[in-house]
Amino acid sequence: MSTFTSEDSMTEPRPPRISPVAYVATFIPGLLVVVAAVLLLWATPRSIDAISHQRTVRQVQEANFRLNQPASPAESTTFLEQLNRASRDVATLVRPSVVHISAQEEVNRRNPYQGISTGSGWIWDEQGHVLTNWHVVDGATRIEVQLHDGTVREAKLVGRDPSTDIAVIRISGDRLVPAKRASSYNEIQQGSLVFAFGSPLDFRFSMSQGIVSGLGRSVGLFRNPTSIGYENFIQVDAAINPGNSGGPLTNHRGEVVGMNTAIVTTDVESEGRFSGIGLAIPLDMIESVATQLIDGGVVRKGYLGIRVIDQETPIYSWIAQLGVNPGPGGVLVSSLESSGNWAAAGLLRGDYITHYDNQRIIDEDAFVMAIANDQDDQGVLTIWRAFPDREKPRRITLICEENGNAGDSSIDLLDVDRSTNMSEYYKEIGFEGAGVQIVRTMEGTPARTSGLASGDIIYSVNGRNVQTVDQLRSVISSMLPSSIVELSFWRPDPAAQQDHFQKVSIPLVQLDTQTW
Repeated sequence: MSTFTSEDSMTEPRPPRISPVAYVATFIPGLLVVVAAVLLLWATPRSIDAISHQRTVRQVQEANFRLNQPASPAESTTFLEQLNRASRDVATLVRPSVVHISAQEEVNRRNPYQGISTGSGWIWDEQGHVLTNWHVVDGATRIEVQLHDGTVREAKLVGRDPSTDIAVIRISGDRLVPAKRASSYNEIQQGSLVFAFGSPLDFRFSMSQGIVSGLGRSVGLFRNPTSIGYENFIQVDAAINPGNSGGPLTNHRGEVVGMNTAIVTTDVESEGRFSGIGLAIPLDMIESVATQLIDGGVVRKGYLGIRVIDQETPIYSWIAQLGVNPGPGGVLVSSLESSGNWAAAGLLRGDYITHYDNQRIIDEDAFVMAIANDQDDQGVLTIWRAFPDREKPRRITLICEENGNAGDSSIDLLDVDRSTNMSEYYKEIGFEGAGVQIVRTMEGTPARTSGLASGDIIYSVNGRNVQTVDQLRSVISSMLPSSIVELSFWRPDPAAQQDHFQKVSIPLVQLDTQTW
């Protein structure tokens, strides 16, 4: 017989109750797995970055070691193999310090950052300061820097010096590899091997090789009607194109000796391309400006207090700068014998003769003819003399006994015209070499108080040869006020008919105007 029970009387077995403690114990392992996974995902990129940075630093150190090792006589590799390895080591050493810069300018609100210009730069220090050209970031409202590993960081402008086209920007973050800088600029000479780094035509982190073609070049790039520029470029034949601006120029050991800045081109219809002449700002100027921009954002330049001309200046212009109107010409006394009639009359080397017996002297031929046509035994000379007073030219009248000798060999003259340069005058007065001649020293300046004077020819500053006005200006302006500058100069002594090579040490003062 079958037995049935009602639905109420039938009960299903209940599942066992899980206590809270057991529930938590069951959940914790899964939670730990999730947390570990999250931590792993967070830490892995940082670990990879750290490992990558350590590898880069190690490669840089190894390359630097090899580049500074003397060649071993037992080296089995050929010279070309050694040269090839050295070039690769330079690339390995320098590449991590090179950056690509995008400077964005907001054109309108609907399409912000529409205008974009690109250039290059290089890491100055581990604090994130980056050096570049001012013209690369001029006018930018947003600056982005791409590092060698592809990461992009936003940069802020620290300071700029338009007169030298140098700017400092700064990026945040760590694991930066600063560029190695040369300890001495003087080792860079014509013919020195150099490497240019940057992003030419947006080919990023590129490298080219060449030699130093010349030093002390000036092209008037930073000069305008309202301010004066300071140029003392290194000329190189390494390929430099638009986009290279701001990138480092290094020596054969991968040490920065300059910063790529400009190219010389004859293409006026379109943006310039490499024409065999690249220009770089020298390291000594960069270091002076960059240090001041980082420390205070303001650049102070040293000031000597002189007006100078170089050997390419026309003699005509020199006479005018002395405060004398050359008029249609004249003649300079370049030398004369102490026993001659001219010396006896009081004429000195360097005197500027304008008249003979009230007759205007245009050139040496006119002077000779005036003497030949003179029926008297005396000639009246009108001259301007800047020496030995050396600051204020004086108009002097001399009476000379000629004795009818129109071809007197005891005097040598040099025509003052618009085609004769000071280089001819230097040769005539016995100065062998190149330099800049002081036209005037400013009252109350270090130059005046140190004894420098009009007529002195400066040929060396701190042991470096100086040939042009721009070279002298750039060297002096790259030094801080209160710095001591050592000048080597040649001084003519018209009265004694002797010349003296001299040296003087002068403390610089603050240049507070845009005049030289």
